[in-house]
Amino acid sequence: MSAALLAEGFKAEPYWWEAVPRGTANLRPLPAAADVAIVGSGYAGLSAAIALARAGRSVVVIEAQSAGHGASTRSVGMIGGRLRQSYTALAKDFGAEKALGLLRETWDAYGWFRGFVRDEAIECDLALSGRLICAWTPKDMEGLKRQADFLTKTFGIPAHTIGKEGLRADVATDLYHGAMVLPEDGGVDPAKYHLGLLRLARGEGVEVIEHTAVTGLVEGDEATEIVTARGSVQARDVILATNAYTGRELPWYRRRVIAVGSHMIATSPLPAGEVDRLLPGGQLVNDTRKLAYAFRASPDRQRLLVGGRALQLDRVDPVGIARRLKEVLVLSFPSLADIRVSHAWEGRVGFTFDRIPHMGRRGKVHHVLGCNGSGIVMSSYLGRRTAELLLSGRSTSLFAQQELPARPYYNGIPWFMPPMTFALSLQDRARSWFG
Repeated sequence: MSAALLAEGFKAEPYWWEAVPRGTANLRPLPAAADVAIVGSGYAGLSAAIALARAGRSVVVIEAQSAGHGASTRSVGMIGGRLRQSYTALAKDFGAEKALGLLRETWDAYGWFRGFVRDEAIECDLALSGRLICAWTPKDMEGLKRQADFLTKTFGIPAHTIGKEGLRADVATDLYHGAMVLPEDGGVDPAKYHLGLLRLARGEGVEVIEHTAVTGLVEGDEATEIVTARGSVQARDVILATNAYTGRELPWYRRRVIAVGSHMIATSPLPAGEVDRLLPGGQLVNDTRKLAYAFRASPDRQRLLVGGRALQLDRVDPVGIARRLKEVLVLSFPSLADIRVSHAWEGRVGFTFDRIPHMGRRGKVHHVLGCNGSGIVMSSYLGRRTAELLLSGRSTSLFAQQELPARPYYNGIPWFMPPMTFALSLQDRARSWFG
């Protein structure tokens, strides 16, 4: 099975690393002190570092692996201006006014992100190709119609729907019952975007210390000691930007982030014109399954990439990832039954118990945690807003005005995810049968 499944030269690592290989171990010496120490070198950490360095602060970023080794170079690379939580769910948890405010700020964050990429001339294959949210059932299609109307009338976000008959003009599948079209959504190469942030940070004098695991934080009256396996750094302020990769050495934060596994594959290059035949509209594709999947073309439009939630907690089997996600791909596009998988990889998505991203401060430690599946835009945006909070001591962001919740008996190991994921997969199967 694996011989027919996997391409020659198969790699159990992100497809994005082809263009942006991981750096070799460069054990730079730790500085004795800095104005700000940032733990984590992903989008949030680097975005904050750039803003702080431009404000005249000395900044050190400390990373346990190579820079961007975690989620920042592992995602499918989709961008947009919405939270994963619906307005109805947000209003239930936070009230109608705050729910609207959170959604408006998220849309504004998307505008900020696009302007930031443009103004900083970050070459990351940014393309506003649009997105299709495809309906898994007829009932889902009715919900998408209501959602499109709400987005347009309430926020001015362009959105409309197309029926099952018209969908094939944009995606060559009979699997779905129509779709909501979001024409201003788009995609990036996440590793190239991260590299752009890394170059900006280093250009501003930020020290990025790789392959150096933080083992603890010791807060003092004047400064915090960041303890690592290679020594310590004294910093007046600390930003924690580890998201789903928050370790046991930071138990208070770890108990408030749910690390959800996510799996991805890339196909071998398809025959000339095949990607355009399968995705003639050029959009990114999501669907409304409880276990939602994502499809997109690679930026060079030679391959298809597929992403989906992991079914198991700790076991990472690249061949199993390739097999499962190829089955998902072929369900939508049966003509790809013989195509092989060139890359299969995993990453972790950080969720919070209230399902919104968070920034804030606890003592001398600031944090940006819980991208909730909107990491490219929201982690970058909240990293910048965290720098503003640190510099001024205040923030107008609604994402800074919520407590970071925990749950009893949760210690950072999401033991409940495998049975929950399995139950959701059964729900998807039942909904496909009974609508």
